[in-house]
Amino acid sequence: MNDASQFATAMLALVFTAALLVTGQLFIEQRAQRDMTYAMGHLLRPL
Repeated sequence: MNDASQFATAMLALVFTAALLVTGQLFIEQRAQRDMTYAMGHLLRPL
């Protein structure tokens, strides 16, 4: 493998890792918001 190919592979791995981190964070935030809405809906229902 030449240097350009190794660099391209490393950059692709970095972009893929960054994309996974961002989408994982967004998923966790969305899930936390959905869980909070669900819990508040069930806690306030008897009132």
